[in-house]
Amino acid sequence: MSSSQERTAHSFVERHGLWSDEQFEAAVKADKWIEEYGLEVVRLSFPDQHGILRGKSVMANEAAAVMRNGCSMTTTLLAKDTAHKTAFPVFTPGGGFGMAEMEGGGDFLMIADPATFRVLPWAPRTGWVLCDIHFADGKPVPFSTRHLYRSALQKLAEAGFDYMAGLEVEFHVFKLDDARLKPADATWPGEPPEVSLLSACRCVRSRSNSAQANASSPSTRRSDFRRPIP
Repeated sequence: MSSSQERTAHSFVERHGLWSDEQFEAAVKADKWIEEYGLEVVRLSFPDQHGILRGKSVMANEAAAVMRNGCSMTTTLLAKDTAHKTAFPVFTPGGGFGMAEMEGGGDFLMIADPATFRVLPWAPRTGWVLCDIHFADGKPVPFSTRHLYRSALQKLAEAGFDYMAGLEVEFHVFKLDDARLKPADATWPGEPPEVSLLSACRCVRSRSNSAQANASSPSTRRSDFRRPIP
């Protein structure tokens, strides 16, 4: 499907003007990669207020429609603390945010940014795409981290500045000794698996972020993923 044909499909992103020409072209490429690489699953993710990636996985044959029309998620995911507990009274007027859209655990939509589509090297036949989050009327969720990041970059650019970010990644490699998947372990909250430390690593990198409208989330680096070569 060409970019011009894409615009006549009256998808959610077309009705609300959520994609640029470059994103429409990237969506067509993503469709092609899904088929060429024989992908079976595509993960859709958005970074929450704490930088935690949340989302859903969809079957690859549904990915094209989902990218263009959105994937519904419960708004309670936007009301979590870092312990993944709901920290706002979502079943009250305004949902604790003073917003009707946040009441009662309603839905919002993850809208894929096809320019971020990747094939994951560590997950067989699996694609991944970063998403923006919008309400059902097409308006961006006001505390979306990617929305706030774009706004900040635009203000910096208007003031004549660019943004340089330094990233220090620390991680540990563990050996799984006991996954705790026996019937006796089926409790809530579940016991964590037993592990032993194999290695600890640190990686320091920096990058310059230009103030572009479709900049990636600061919690995700494009260089971390293998991009298929058409």
